[in-house]
Amino acid sequence: MLARVADSLYWMTRYLERTEFSARLVEGQLQRLPVGTAEQVAAGWRLLFAGIGSEPLDSEALGDLEDDDFLFVDGYTLTDILTFEPGHPAAMVNCLAAARENGREVRSTIGASLWSCLNREYLKLRQTRLVDVWGREPEHLYRDIAQGIHRFHGTCDASMRRGEAWCFMQIGRYLERAQLVGSMLAAHCIDAKAREDGGEWPVVLRACNAFEAYGRGFGGVVKTDNVVALLVHDPRLPYSLRFCLDRLRASEDVVGSPAASRSRDGTAAVLERLQGRLDGLGEGASRDWPMTWRELTAIRQHFRDFHRALDRRYVSYSVTA
Repeated sequence: MLARVADSLYWMTRYLERTEFSARLVEGQLQRLPVGTAEQVAAGWRLLFAGIGSEPLDSEALGDLEDDDFLFVDGYTLTDILTFEPGHPAAMVNCLAAARENGREVRSTIGASLWSCLNREYLKLRQTRLVDVWGREPEHLYRDIAQGIHRFHGTCDASMRRGEAWCFMQIGRYLERAQLVGSMLAAHCIDAKAREDGGEWPVVLRACNAFEAYGRGFGGVVKTDNVVALLVHDPRLPYSLRFCLDRLRASEDVVGSPAASRSRDGTAAVLERLQGRLDGLGEGASRDWPMTWRELTAIRQHFRDFHRALDRRYVSYSVTA
């Protein structure tokens, strides 16, 4: 496979994953605007931006905690920034535009049905204005964005051969997911109020499509240790770090090579170190919260190392005569 094709497939699904994750976070935040206290709403915005590794263009303040009306106006502004702001790289319309551009580069690889699905979602969002939907349950817009990306992945799974192209798409998808989930967990673990039992954890569980899974496994009481254990270690939960690691390893086995495995900095070697780090974040680690935050930060660094190793191996490699 050509390096530019692999790179476009990889980044297309990374941008789509970021768009979907942001959409679910914003949907959850909008649902709490009418019912949450001013303090809860403001804390939710701070943790949301920290979780996606971004911040508003003007991040001096997120509102007066004593002024509910101001927080609603501020919520509109922050929602608009996260969705439509041209100058904000994490805005959903910009991420979808980047995914679409990468998809356009590989139309012959992904096929007409996938390209049509991707193009349709981008055009639909570009033609939308927040002011047109704000007065009538704006969270529906973000539910539609997430469902549109689900349709793309469903079409992909139903139509693509499980070869190198599909594996590079899977690597981009699950690497981005692992980074976002790890960032969200780290942001909550370092915030004393957010990491309390109950706290902000239900928002995290819903953003990770894990609220029902948590209820079936642990009951209705949201405990911090259980949330961290679920989202880090559960190999059957699609949004757990362990699940993402397993998908990266399975895809790397298809596109990798023995030479890459032998190299100390090769993709397979980085995944082995990541496996050891996840194993080290055991059942009792979450009781020491500074340590848990540092461990999650280290895990995210290993995922970044995998990205760099992947780029060196398949995209930015040196050519010798």
